[in-house]
Amino acid sequence: MALPRLNESPQYELVIPSSGDTVKFRPFLVKEQKVLLIAYESKDQRQIIESIMNCIGSCLQEDMDVSKLSTFDTDYIFTKIRSKSVGEKITVSGKCKECEHKSDAEIDLERIELKGDMKPSVIKLTEDIHLKMKYPSYRDFISNDKLMVEKVQTESVFEMLTSCIESVMTEEENIQLRDEPKEEIERFINSLTGEQFAVIREFVESMPKIILDFEFTCEACNKVNQHRLEGLQDFFS
Repeated sequence: MALPRLNESPQYELVIPSSGDTVKFRPFLVKEQKVLLIAYESKDQRQIIESIMNCIGSCLQEDMDVSKLSTFDTDYIFTKIRSKSVGEKITVSGKCKECEHKSDAEIDLERIELKGDMKPSVIKLTEDIHLKMKYPSYRDFISNDKLMVEKVQTESVFEMLTSCIESVMTEEENIQLRDEPKEEIERFINSLTGEQFAVIREFVESMPKIILDFEFTCEACNKVNQHRLEGLQDFFS
């Protein structure tokens, strides 16, 4: 006689930030948690990202291509799934601004907010040329070594901005960047004025991200600190 299967029915709902669509999900199970733990222990960012996307894909009831979700959609969804899987409260570490001692603090994942502006997806460069923009996905990151560097570098900034341009629209055609050679894309980016480049950069830098502000008292000097967690890595590193 086969053993029963437990906890496979969707139990919760969430709203995908970028689209406003409501989807159902279940908490992740031991089989998904095991994969996540192995990935985090590996310290390999690609493996961690892959495990998170696979976990989301398994837990969502709706059939969707998780690899196409924006990074902030992925962060938000995973945080919601995790809070219903292993508990809303987690312990994080904060560094004291006075003595730099690290102290533990308990935070509530249900208090996490998604802050930032979702800009219009079309940017006007000239009267005749517009850009169709998109927010980057984690698939964009793991498929591009230059986006996986730990420190922000000039080259990685340019790669990030390029990954957010879906197409160049003229009066006659809509040119998809994915179909263009790298050299042609670089030539186009290098031909932008500083003002045009700044508008594209603002689209990327104002991208929403998960944020939680919390307060903790230093265990060493008793100073009360205000601290901010920003992005998935801060919450689950």
